[in-house]
Amino acid sequence: MFDRLYFVLILFATSVLHSIQFEYEDLNFNGRWDPTENLVISKPSDKYITIGGAVTEVVFNLGFGNSVIAVDQSSTMPSRVKDLPDVGYIRMISSEKILSKFPNKIFTSTSMSPKTAVEQLKASPLDFMMYDAPKNIENTMKLIDSISRDLGVVELGDILKNRMFEQMTLIKDIKNTFDVVPQIVFFMNPKSGSYVAAGKGTIADYLIEFIGGENIFTNEFNSYQKVSEESILIKNPDIILVAAHNSADDVSSFFLNNENFKNLESVKNGNIIEIQMSDLTMGTSFPENALKILKSFSLNAE
Repeated sequence: MFDRLYFVLILFATSVLHSIQFEYEDLNFNGRWDPTENLVISKPSDKYITIGGAVTEVVFNLGFGNSVIAVDQSSTMPSRVKDLPDVGYIRMISSEKILSKFPNKIFTSTSMSPKTAVEQLKASPLDFMMYDAPKNIENTMKLIDSISRDLGVVELGDILKNRMFEQMTLIKDIKNTFDVVPQIVFFMNPKSGSYVAAGKGTIADYLIEFIGGENIFTNEFNSYQKVSEESILIKNPDIILVAAHNSADDVSSFFLNNENFKNLESVKNGNIIEIQMSDLTMGTSFPENALKILKSFSLNAE
């Protein structure tokens, strides 16, 4: 009886451990491994630092989360990165702060600045891996190819890309149901009487196009710009996407509770949609996040 119980416990423990970590060489690429599951070859002694939300997400999704000892403030996915020390913001990096962590390898993107810090890290004895900052989904695919190749797990990179393609197919199917192109706008950190909208060349502008919409300000200005209530009323968007750096803010209330906006199509149809700032990260989860946003208003699209 005891021997049988012991055998069952051993089997259970083995299955639990196996679900947490996998030897890369033993993977069955037809379904045993899921993105973000740690590989046994990934260890804290690797001492990686990842800088940039997309880069960090790819490294973690390839199974090397255990190797990462610190990230930057723009790295928010997967959620467990919040438990790691941060080395500052990607556009205001201090080489001294990074080097004080004694990393063996740094993964980052061309968004990293200032230039002096980049040059100092390049000149250090560390392995310094810099990739093109992704601006669209094709760039993200190339980023996955590059990092998976550098980590020696090309097959896992292919799995990540295939899952992204699946989400993109679902997005295309929903977009094909639209009779007209929805007019969409994205506002960042709105306040009463202050509305900063995304223009051409922003990730928000790309997201709107990605989900089958048209950014109402894409032909008005580049980057982000404050717009007036009058211009919003004139454009009369079908959908308003809104996000704040502080996720606890009730940012939709600035539109729903504004008497001047009560006749906007987006307000009348309940299409004021709060999204997360992380939804604008051009990482592996971008198609999945875009699909969630699309589903939140697709039934109301006319």
